[in-house]
Amino acid sequence: MKFTQPIAIVGIGGIFPGAPDPDTFWKNIKEGVSSSREVPKGRWALLTKDAYSPSGVQPDKAYSSRACFIDLEELELDPLYQVTLLVGMKAFKNAVTKDLDRKRTGIIIGNIALPTKKSSALSWEILGRTFEEKVLRGKSISYFEEVEPLNRYVTALPAGILAKALGLGGGTYTLDAACASSLYAIKLACGELLSGRADAMLSGGVSMADSLYTQMGFSQLQALSSSGICSPFDAKADGLVVGEGAGFFILKRLDDALAAGDHIYALIKGIGLSNDRDGNILAPSVEGQLRAMRAVYKQTGWDPQDVDIIECHGTGTPVGDAVEFESMKGLWGDKGWKKGQCIIGSVKSNVGHLLTGAGAAGLMKILF
Repeated sequence: MKFTQPIAIVGIGGIFPGAPDPDTFWKNIKEGVSSSREVPKGRWALLTKDAYSPSGVQPDKAYSSRACFIDLEELELDPLYQVTLLVGMKAFKNAVTKDLDRKRTGIIIGNIALPTKKSSALSWEILGRTFEEKVLRGKSISYFEEVEPLNRYVTALPAGILAKALGLGGGTYTLDAACASSLYAIKLACGELLSGRADAMLSGGVSMADSLYTQMGFSQLQALSSSGICSPFDAKADGLVVGEGAGFFILKRLDDALAAGDHIYALIKGIGLSNDRDGNILAPSVEGQLRAMRAVYKQTGWDPQDVDIIECHGTGTPVGDAVEFESMKGLWGDKGWKKGQCIIGSVKSNVGHLLTGAGAAGLMKILF
């Protein structure tokens, strides 16, 4: 994909742990606020005492009961729908859309294909009743919540509902490329604009996976922070802390943004993409990361020494952070790095790891 002209970010919207809007999000970053906290009552299907085990990896247990949560009113549809609609509409209203052709405006977002609060409840309603009928012969073991059937479509439908709510007809789809999802979605959205297929795109990432599921899953991977504090690039780092929320952006070609009178938050002049061929989910590859970074620097004509801030992935896992830092050293190359030349950081120390929304949180931080 060749950037024949810059892509302008002209609208933003976000909900992050401890931050119902981008201004609060930035205030928390400036003040060094960590949103990590104990699991709120009712967020897990099990009582905390039944799901938590401080003695390391245990089957069907989490060895930390801390994560970065957002609080939403309980409705019939999954919180994922609420977050997607609220953040998407805020981002759209933040841009100049009066004369925008909505038929040529599309949506591409990242969203993780994992169980959510309501889809888990729906599964329990179906499977639990079947268990009672077939195994316990009708003996009741639990109260089953009546769950709205639309909650079975929690991966792709939220973006479709957002498109309908905004009256957008330029195409809508959702992708799950794990932690790369937000930025991958933005790359694809830029492609729609540069090809001329669309005049504006709403893009970014959201993650509202079932907290108990992710807490147990990352415990089994031994990637979760036992202290419940995310400390990227710190000697005391002991793992990641799971976060939730969403960050969406309205993108336009620069010429169109200037003509419309949009406020331009930033320009995208290139995007690097690579496959991490030799790495895995917890131990990425320096070679793969360097291929992506070198490709974008070549595309933009920039020198790595020209950059004065880098927002890293920085999950707080010792292996992952070490690999990422080694990649940056390789990027700086023989010219090296001088003290005070470049700031590195990771917003995960504030809001945790948003999984498919992680890149969106990082980009939102850089925009401020």
